Amino acid sequence: METIFNIVANVLFSIAQNTGLTYNEINIIIYYVIIPFTFTVLIDIYFKNHITKLVFFALLLIAVFFIQDFSKFSDWLFSVSVNFLNIFSFIGINYITSSVIFCVLLVITIYIFLIAAIVKKRNKLKNLTNLI
Repeated sequence: METIFNIVANVLFSIAQNTGLTYNEINIIIYYVIIPFTFTVLIDIYFKNHITKLVFFALLLIAVFFIQDFSKFSDWLFSVSVNFLNIFSFIGINYITSSVIFCVLLVITIYIFLIAAIVKKRNKLKNLTNLI
C-alpha cells in the first residue's frame, strides 16, 4: 500500500511542480473535478445522453462562482479529505492505506464497473441488431 501511495503522491507532486499549482490544488482538481468528470462522461455514454455532464458542469460553475480563493479552498478541502481518511484509524486502517483504498482502488473499481457496463450494453445491442 505504501508503494502505491508514494507513486501517486510523487506523480501529484510532479504535476504540482510542473504547473505552478500546489500539491493540495492538484489533488483537489484531480479527485474532485477530473475523476468525477470522467465518471459523468462514462455514465452519459452508458445512458446515451449528456444530463450527468451538464449537471456536473452546472455544479462546477456554481462552485467556481462561490470559491473566491482556490488555494485556500483547496487547503481546506484537502484537510477535510485527510480527516475523512483518518476516520478509519479506529478499525486499524491508517491514512496511507485508506488513501490507497478510496483514492486508487475504489476509483479503479468504479472505472472498471462503468466501462464493463458500457461494453455489456453495447454487446447486448450489437447482438440484438444481429438478430434483426
